[in-house]
Amino acid sequence: MKLLALYLRDFRNYEKAAIRFSPNINYIYGKNGQGKTNLLEAIYLLITGRSFRTPHLRDLIRFQASSFYIEAHFEKNGIEQVLKFSYNEQGRKIIHNATAIPTVSSLLGILNGVIISPEDQKLISGAPKARRQFLDLMIAQTNPLYLYHLSRYFRAMKQRNHLFRHRKMLAIEAWEEQMAQSAAYLTLYREQTTTELEKQIHPLVRTLSGNADQLRLIYRSSALACTKREHGAVKNYFLKQFEIKRPREYEIGSTLTGPHRDDLEILLCDKEAHLFASEGQKRCSVTSLRLAQWSRLHTLAGEMPGPRLSRIWSVIRPQSPCGVVDRRAGGDSRYGRRVGGRSRPR
Repeated sequence: MKLLALYLRDFRNYEKAAIRFSPNINYIYGKNGQGKTNLLEAIYLLITGRSFRTPHLRDLIRFQASSFYIEAHFEKNGIEQVLKFSYNEQGRKIIHNATAIPTVSSLLGILNGVIISPEDQKLISGAPKARRQFLDLMIAQTNPLYLYHLSRYFRAMKQRNHLFRHRKMLAIEAWEEQMAQSAAYLTLYREQTTTELEKQIHPLVRTLSGNADQLRLIYRSSALACTKREHGAVKNYFLKQFEIKRPREYEIGSTLTGPHRDDLEILLCDKEAHLFASEGQKRCSVTSLRLAQWSRLHTLAGEMPGPRLSRIWSVIRPQSPCGVVDRRAGGDSRYGRRVGGRSRPR
């Protein structure tokens, strides 16, 4: 996959912009405040349907404008394609080639890519929700069935919680059946992905840390701690837990068991990274996670994924980028941001 061109109108600080990219490594450099990160944000928005800096699309509209427009031309599986994303006060509009995309979730998988940024620190130091979202977004880019079960699970859980809050129990077993079915799929696939990611992350951590550190990933789920790793067994576990905890959940109006409560545990040299890792080790660890995510996308897609969006030079130790550049060889399109207009030697 190659990103060929990007067109912006009234996006962040860009009134109009047209950028064509090299099929090799692309470096975006300039003074602070000129819009380097805004370009990466526009590409990331096309990949995921969201910004990595704000939850509100209206924040992306240029000052005194009423809408923004992004258009990307890219090549995937040897076919040139177009993806358009616009937003105004009436809402967003997404078009892939000549087909309207009805939801943001339907956007996932069209243009694949990974971003490495300082905000990734929350994968180590943040709440479990950030790590679950990391897994969900990574898997959803290549597995539509996972995205289906993820949407189905949260939709059913929302209905179950609605019944609790309105003190009704009618047909609650039907919603729990849907939740258990999807919860089993999500739990097992997340653990499988964690195992795959851990294998790919070992050489990356050694390269970035100078063979000093070792990173382990463990998917923590109450279901996997109590039952066999089989779909039927995990599903029955959740059904039983929903029934047992129903009186308590009825009182608080919320579901206490399920994959929405799980976590991805990150261990550095067999110790909890969020407690024992230095700031430099945390940066090294999250960069390794993102590079492993990129490698996994490459493996599953059968071709190089789309852009790897990088803001890593301001957060990696001076000796580390050499290892990153070695890993970047391969002739596909990558996008790096320079801060302050200064570039590092290759």
